[in-house]
Amino acid sequence: MQSAGPSSDLAKTLGRLVHIRGKAFIGSDPLRFARRYGDPNDREAAALIAALFAYGNVKAMGAFLEALFSLLTPHPATFLAGGGRVKEPPGYRFQKPADVEAFLRGLGVVLKLYGSLEAAFKSAEGSPDEKLEAFARLLRSKAGRVTPGLSQLMPLPSSGSASKRWRLFLRWVARPDDGLDLGLWRCLEPSQLLLPVDVHVARLSRALGLTTRATPDAVFVREATAALSKLCPEDPTRYDFALARLGILKECKGRFVKELCSKCPLRPHCIFAGKEF
Repeated sequence: MQSAGPSSDLAKTLGRLVHIRGKAFIGSDPLRFARRYGDPNDREAAALIAALFAYGNVKAMGAFLEALFSLLTPHPATFLAGGGRVKEPPGYRFQKPADVEAFLRGLGVVLKLYGSLEAAFKSAEGSPDEKLEAFARLLRSKAGRVTPGLSQLMPLPSSGSASKRWRLFLRWVARPDDGLDLGLWRCLEPSQLLLPVDVHVARLSRALGLTTRATPDAVFVREATAALSKLCPEDPTRYDFALARLGILKECKGRFVKELCSKCPLRPHCIFAGKEF
């Protein structure tokens, strides 16, 4: 079996994957909702909403977000910051309609108080992780009583989980505008971002030898990001969208499947295909 540790060959392969699984595939990603808006404040608010609800079945999640954004007017940030209320919003999986309404109300309060989500994030002291913790706590506090649904929607990063949806939001707003990510924030450098690890990215991180950790938790995230940082120190999360596409588009099953693995650009580095090629 070939070792798949970070190498210049892997960097080149991932670079090609980024090219072939790039912005043309945004239709399968919740990021598409944020890119519908031209105003930076609207994009920022839409990005947070879309990122926090980015879980579960892709089709069901997309339908929910379509319905929700249709209620937020063409300028969701202005609407929410001005105290606009969404009457009878749809619920989604663990979030009851009341949870969705409370979240949007709290988001509006934060936007009114700080002017932007970046300003709210910057207001906290400490490291990026400490700022993210404070940001999560701020949003939770402005939403009111933290129900189980709101706790699931806005988990605290300090819990030790991968915090995938928070990190997805930060990737979207802090990475440069490349037709996918939005390039909105200046308070975070791309080099400071951590990988948003979902089930697809976790599987491929293990397959490529980025980490040997079994549980996709906070330690997993740091190990996988550190491995990618050796390939691209200035922007380790640039590979995230392309890696996730392989799973979302069912091009990787997490095991050897000849008809899939034979066409996969990652096969020379992958433990699933390594014995077959």
